[in-house]
Amino acid sequence: MPASDHLAPGAPTPDQQPAASGVHAALLELRARAEKRRHLVTQATESYTPEEVRRLVQELQVHQIELEMQYEELLLAQGETQAARAQYVDLYDFAPVGYFSLSATGQIEQLNFCASKQLGTVRQRLVGRRFALFVAPAQRLEFGQFLARVLSSESTQSMELQMMRDDGTYFYGQLEGLRTDTSAGPQCRLAVLDATTRREAVTALAASETRFRKLFNESNDAVALLQGHLFVDCNDAALRLLGARHREQLVGKSAWSCAPERQPDGRRTIDLFRDSITEALRYGSKRCQALMRQASGEEIWLEASLTPIELGGDTPVVHIMWRDITAERDARQELQQGKEFIESLLDNSVDGIIAYDRTLRINTWNTEAARCFGVAAANALGRTLFEVLPYLEDKEAHELINRALAGERVDRLNQPFQDRPGNYDVHLVPLRPDDRAEPNGVLAIVRDVTERNRLAEEATRQRLRRQQAVLSAILTTQESERKRIAEALHNGLGQLLYAAKLSLERTGQTTRTHGPLKLLDEAIRTTRTLSFELTPGVLEDFGLRTALETLAERLAPANLPVRLHLAGLDGERLSTAVEITVYRTVQELLNNVMKHAEATEVEVHVAREDGHLYVSVEDNGHGFDAATLATQPLTGIGLAGVRNRVALLGGQLSVNSRLGQGTIVSFELDV
Repeated sequence: MPASDHLAPGAPTPDQQPAASGVHAALLELRARAEKRRHLVTQATESYTPEEVRRLVQELQVHQIELEMQYEELLLAQGETQAARAQYVDLYDFAPVGYFSLSATGQIEQLNFCASKQLGTVRQRLVGRRFALFVAPAQRLEFGQFLARVLSSESTQSMELQMMRDDGTYFYGQLEGLRTDTSAGPQCRLAVLDATTRREAVTALAASETRFRKLFNESNDAVALLQGHLFVDCNDAALRLLGARHREQLVGKSAWSCAPERQPDGRRTIDLFRDSITEALRYGSKRCQALMRQASGEEIWLEASLTPIELGGDTPVVHIMWRDITAERDARQELQQGKEFIESLLDNSVDGIIAYDRTLRINTWNTEAARCFGVAAANALGRTLFEVLPYLEDKEAHELINRALAGERVDRLNQPFQDRPGNYDVHLVPLRPDDRAEPNGVLAIVRDVTERNRLAEEATRQRLRRQQAVLSAILTTQESERKRIAEALHNGLGQLLYAAKLSLERTGQTTRTHGPLKLLDEAIRTTRTLSFELTPGVLEDFGLRTALETLAERLAPANLPVRLHLAGLDGERLSTAVEITVYRTVQELLNNVMKHAEATEVEVHVAREDGHLYVSVEDNGHGFDAATLATQPLTGIGLAGVRNRVALLGGQLSVNSRLGQGTIVSFELDV
């Protein structure tokens, strides 16, 4: 549809009105000069002297020049008007923002190309429809109040609400409305901007801040915030680690206030802290170890991870995470004694073996682990687990590792590989020097289960194929049996009833048997209806469109108007299986509406487009809670049979219903 189709015929745009007025005035002036020139030309010259005639000719020449200049100005104004119109069309129809013109009742009178894309359908289907139909049902009242504010105010009104596309998907829209008065009455000019990304970003930011605060306060790891060289905040774990009772014992103090003046290697502690902070600010993070002193005077070894988290301003904030590595330093020496022997054994294992200490620093990484994760042992040993495999770090992973470090055996099954297809099982086994000691590390046993999963999936696919074959045979048998019963009703019982009627009529006992004849007519009609419902010959003879139209006509006596929207069904016919499935599905859904929905109208959409067939049945009945379909077994065989038919052709039935708001049942098939 061209962009210019949205403009009212003969109605100049705001940019065109001044130009149009100027052109009109120029035309009037040009006509007046032409009339004056015609008057001069038609005058008789016999009564004029040669001098007067010469002046008249000069005046005519001047008028001719003026007319030519006026004509050129007129052409220039016309060009400017056309350029202004093209610019308006480009600014309106191809703007990256959706523009709507709504009537006082909220009907869409005009919209641009972006607006039709936002609502997910072509403009021809949107003009004349109520805008509120594309607003989430829960916010339609708010939109009505917004429209009332726009129409009663001279200023721009704004709001954000959840909108619904034509296919039922949702997005968030930022609405800007302004009232304008037209000859037909007040109108709402509405601009709609898709604010889904912005809303998701704001929600994610708030959730991230909440998670960070919860992680900071409730983390089992000691965390402190350093601004400049002073502590500005810390969590309870940091206080426990340093043996402090109150935050005032740490907050406001220098970073080296809880450490001896010099480290065991002779380096000044103040130099160690300053250099570490400088490197963290320069490179984004810094990990170091230092000998610290608790409030009781006991010395402990801590590993600190320094990460700048706020670089703005003159004094950036640095996030410090402390880990007590005193026990790990001692345990590392013991583990080193048997390291070579253990590595020779582990490298011959069919499972990937990874061992790390309480600081998550890896000290064992065998050949199978290198194959599984694509990281050589030389690049993994001595680094922490999340440095080697950063994509594994999340809250759940920390929880599992803490459970393993606490002495619990943890299993995590069927995890996907990051850099190659396949899955693996991992078993976290606490490493203890003896049965009663606290674990000083974790042994991770990784087993590649890709081949096992492939065999299981193949077995599942074979089982599904067998199930589909059985279901197909059942449905085919059902259709054959329906056809046999229908033929028996039509050719057997129907003919007998009709013969009985003719026999009664020929006996001349019409008056006395008027009641029986009426009953026979009703029985014949019922027999024909049952025969049609069992196997509609019109579907086989004339195709899906005619069969659906006939089905809708047969429902007319039931006082249930059925509106059919059929598209793309007039060309090449669909396969027999698809036509039967669509017909039986629509038939079953319409029967359900008549029996249970208490609806006053039903809309059936069947559209074939680009190799896909879209089918939906929508009613305005009392609806039901669709969530119960996923948690409770289906009662009856209607909806279950429909779902099986659709699944047999590779589709998936979608049921969307709300109490008091009707039901939409839809599916899509590849044809």
